[in-house]
Amino acid sequence: MYRMVPTLSRLSGFVWASKTALAIGHLPAIGLHFTGGLGDDIMCTAVAHELKKRGTGKIWQFTRYADLFAGNSDVTAVPADYRLERLCRLFGVPCIELGYPDPPPRHLIATICEAAGVRGEVELRPYVVLSDEEKNAGKVVPRAQIAVQTSAAAALAPMQNKIWPPERFQIVADAFKGNFDLVQVGMPSDPPLHGALDLRGNTTVRETAAVLAASQLFIGLVTGLMHLARAVDCRSVIVYGGREHPSQSGYSANENIYWDGPCAPCWLRNDCDYNRICMSDILPEQVIYAARRQLDRCGTPLAVDRFEIPA
Repeated sequence: MYRMVPTLSRLSGFVWASKTALAIGHLPAIGLHFTGGLGDDIMCTAVAHELKKRGTGKIWQFTRYADLFAGNSDVTAVPADYRLERLCRLFGVPCIELGYPDPPPRHLIATICEAAGVRGEVELRPYVVLSDEEKNAGKVVPRAQIAVQTSAAAALAPMQNKIWPPERFQIVADAFKGNFDLVQVGMPSDPPLHGALDLRGNTTVRETAAVLAASQLFIGLVTGLMHLARAVDCRSVIVYGGREHPSQSGYSANENIYWDGPCAPCWLRNDCDYNRICMSDILPEQVIYAARRQLDRCGTPLAVDRFEIPA
C-alpha cells in the first residue's frame, strides 16, 4: 500500500485531486499513462477497448489530449497530473505506465496491450468517436476531399528518418487536384502544399480527426495523424521509408510504402549512414499509384488486424 507523508503541498494536492476525481465521478479500476506523443495516446484507446472487453471497470487515461477521448465509452480522459496518479496509488488503484522498446517485439498496440495485462486476441486498431455533427463539419471543401500531411518535423520527438521531401508531396497532390479538393493538415511549420485548403495549425486534434473522417483518403507519414486516420476509419497511404516496418506500427488497411533495403528497419531517429536512401528511393509515382488503389476501395470496410497475446 502506498503511504503519503503529509506536507502542506501534498495535502493541497490531495484536495485538488479529490475534487477532480469527484467531478469525474469516482476513482477508476485502473489508470493508463503513456509519456509520449499524440500517436501513443491514440493507440492507448486500443488498450482501453481490450480491457473493457475483458470486463475491466472504469478506466482513466492520463493525457494531454483530453478531447481525443470524448464520447469514448471505454475510457475517461483525465489530466496527466502526478497528483491524480498519487491519489490513485493512495487508494490502491493500479496506474500502468505504458511504453515499448525500439524496436518493439511485436506491433506497438499488441506490446502496450500486453503491458496492461491483456491476454488473448486483440484488435490492432485505435478508436476515436465522433458525433454526426463533427463528421459533417469535417467536410470542408465542395468536392470529395483528400487530406495530406507534408512533414513530421514538428512532432513531439521529431525524426529526420521519417521525413519525405515535401516537393514530392506536391507532385502527388498535383496528380489528384483535377478530381479532388486537397486539404492540408498538420502543424504551421509544415511545408505548404500549393493548391490545397490550408488548415495547418488551424484545427484541434478532434477537428483534424473530423477532417480525416470526411476524407476519401489521407496521404502522410508515420506520425500521430497516421494513427488518428485509422481511428476514424480513413483510408491512408503512408510513406514509411525504412525506419520501421509497417507490421510493427502500421495497419494493413493502409497502403504502406516501405523500403525493403538491407539496413531496414533500423529504428534510428536521426542518424543514418546511407543518406536516407530509404526515403529518397520512394518516388511520387509509387505514392500516386497506391493512392489510386485506395480510392478504388472507398466504400468497402477497412481490414482489422489481430494478434494473439499468449497467456
